[in-house]
Amino acid sequence: AYGEGANVFGRVTNKSGFVPYAGDSFALLLPSKWNPSDEKEVDSIVLRYADNFDAVNNVYVIAQDTDKSSIQDYGSPEEFISQFGYLLGRQAWAGQTVSEGGFDANKVSSAALLGVATEKDKKGKTYYKFEILSRTADGNEGGRHQLVKATVSNGKLYLLKVQAGDKRWFKGTDKECLGVLDSFTVV
Repeated sequence: AYGEGANVFGRVTNKSGFVPYAGDSFALLLPSKWNPSDEKEVDSIVLRYADNFDAVNNVYVIAQDTDKSSIQDYGSPEEFISQFGYLLGRQAWAGQTVSEGGFDANKVSSAALLGVATEKDKKGKTYYKFEILSRTADGNEGGRHQLVKATVSNGKLYLLKVQAGDKRWFKGTDKECLGVLDSFTVV
């Protein structure tokens, strides 16, 4: 038997490619082929999943205490992202380099802000959204697309970061990442 007839596990019931996840005060849709990951880039990560095909593609949610009552208390979206730029990774190497590949002198990485948006959910909660392309001099994956969405609720800053390698981004991973980003909601 071939095709659907050979499927011994039954018919596919979820054709969206996503599975719902409900965390403590937040919810999102996760790509169905991504798995839980124990890696923690920062201590305040409460959820992290990675693509089982390529771990460069991953998503995490941060929930950390804040004295702010709304995301606007951090300032404009640009002011907000400058305060949390460490989430994109910092250049760990320092020294003299010849500038090549479009990098500044003595730099081996760069980040470009491709998009900034502010949106409100159905209950009027404001979110800041960012699309960032970061590159390193090693040319690994041609860079990384990083999507960030953040808001404040009940004394906590909730920040979602979805990352995908540039080469996979253009092979369909963008749809998974944007699906996660757009589905992220906080109570």
